[in-house]
Amino acid sequence: MTGCAHPRITNILARVKDLFNKNIYLVCGGFHLVGFYKAEIKDIISKFRSLGVQKVGPCHCSGDEARLLFAAEYQEDYIRIGVGKEIVIQ
Repeated sequence: MTGCAHPRITNILARVKDLFNKNIYLVCGGFHLVGFYKAEIKDIISKFRSLGVQKVGPCHCSGDEARLLFAAEYQEDYIRIGVGKEIVIQ
């Protein structure tokens, strides 16, 4: 879970992967992608996939464009995040 990923979300996820050496089940929170170009966001989504991220829930500072692109890529593994949202992890 991220607040606002100023150091870059992919750097944070790569560090988590290095520390635990496992795929990442869910990343949710602020990905800090407002103002990024579509191509940059697509590269970031590819990095999520290469790091083994199974589900995503971008919100806050992720931006509308990023939310749309993540939703298109992750489909049923995309979670709409918002205030009061409850997430059940099985």
